[in-house]
Parts: sequence; C-alpha cells; structure tokens
Amino acid sequence: MGIRNQSKLFSSCNHLINILSSYYNFYNQDPIDNYLISAPTGELHANCGQTLFEENSENNELYIGIQFGEYIIDEIENNEFISLNSLAVISEEVSHFKIIIDSVILNSSISKLEIEMLGEIDRFICLMHWNQLKINPKLTNNWKNLHDICDLVFQGNRFVSEDNIYREAEGLAFKHLKKAFMNNWDSSYFDFSKIDNRAKEYLSKLRENLLKIK
Repeated sequence: MGIRNQSKLFSSCNHLINILSSYYNFYNQDPIDNYLISAPTGELHANCGQTLFEENSENNELYIGIQFGEYIIDEIENNEFISLNSLAVISEEVSHFKIIIDSVILNSSISKLEIEMLGEIDRFICLMHWNQLKINPKLTNNWKNLHDICDLVFQGNRFVSEDNIYREAEGLAFKHLKKAFMNNWDSSYFDFSKIDNRAKEYLSKLRENLLKIK
C-alpha cells in the first residue's frame, strides 16, 4: 500500500535525489513517490527504513519499494528540525533504491557490499548539503568542515558484531570519500553550498564502475 498524505516525506526524498544528482547520472527518472509504501504496524522498527526488492526474470517483472518507520515519518512531517539519524536513514534508503533500480535497467549486477558502501557515501553527501536547501525540516547540526560530519557519521560501534558487511562498507566508504575530497579533506572550512568538482568526478566514476558502465 502506498503512503498517502506524507507530502514532506515525498518532497524530502526528491530533494535528496536532487542532491545526489549533483554528483551522479541516474538512469531511472520515475517519481520516487510511486515506490514509497507503508510498513505494516510492528514489522519495521520506528526509527529504521528498508528497501524491498524482488525480480522475476521469467516474467520480466520488478518489484521495488521503500518503507520508513513511524517515528521517522512523524518527525519529518511534523517538526521544524530532523534528527541526524532520521535524515541518514532516508538518505541511505534513497541511495539503495536508485542503485538497485539503475542496475536492473542496465542489466548489471551489484553486490550487497557495494550497495551498502554506496549508501554510506550517499548518506555523507546528503548530510553535507541538506541545510543548504531552503526547506524544512532542517538538521540542527551546522557543519564547518568535513571532519565535523565524519565525527558523527563514521562510528563503527553502531553495528553489532555480526554485521561485518556493514563495518566493511563503512570502511570502504570512508576511504573513497577521503580520496574524492582530498583537496579539502583537512580544511578547517568547507563551503557546503558548492559542489566539489573533483569529488563529483571521482564519485560519479565510482558509481559507474559499480554499475559496470564503461
């Protein structure tokens, strides 16, 4: 069942896609509103999200949808500010959705590790630029530089011991981001209203490589 009357959630997902579009070329342009679905009560933790995906190659059918917990939806619809966790969750699921659906369109294959790694990268990018948009809700965090974000985003202790793939994805994402933003990585000030062209080139190529685009 689709999500109804969640205008801020719809617009926020679209704003996140616009941020990511500043770095990537997306191959699917369908409105994400069509893929946001309600999670049955009690089946998804209130402050979590998930991307559901199933492909039937025999019938050439694809099912994909995104779900968010009640707390995240309530927070984004009814508050002036949004928590770092909620925006991070929405950013990651939007990233998962876009890379999965692009891989299907391009008849490419992508591993879970690669999906999670790109999700970590895209989460970082979205948190970088979110407060530059003239929309609500805002993050309460006002970044001065890239290290401000790293200190809050890259925390391995948010994963339980058996989640090794997520730890590995986080480590890979950190290495790629450090290479992408190498010209400004240790700067005391970063202008988040602008797109770093070197980072854009690096990350765009990285995503194309994941999709096996030559």
